Amino acid sequence: MRAFLLFSFVVSLFSLAKTSQAQTLQFSQVLLVSTTQTVPANKVWKVEGVMPVANCSGQGGSCYSMVSINGNSVPFGSWSGLVFYPCVDNPLWLPAGTILAAGSNVFRVSVIEFTVVP
Repeated sequence: MRAFLLFSFVVSLFSLAKTSQAQTLQFSQVLLVSTTQTVPANKVWKVEGVMPVANCSGQGGSCYSMVSINGNSVPFGSWSGLVFYPCVDNPLWLPAGTILAAGSNVFRVSVIEFTVVP
């Protein structure tokens, strides 16, 4: 009985150690996303910023830049003249399966893609 309990304990420790291993991110490529794109399997995207459309103007001289994440409009920031005021903490990390698209007043979304290495 003791041998069985000891064996079970050792197996549990090994399975715990295996599941808690850290993963590494390896640079893959830089992307400029405009149309709807999905983060591929075994990848993560780091959203670095947005490029506004050329005629970005809004009420009171401010222009809100929106991105679409999984179909939801998310305010990324606002432009007032040449000054950008972020609405979210940068960078924004997106896991595999997340759907991203440039939203209103956004020409392109600047993304760095990483491969998840176990």
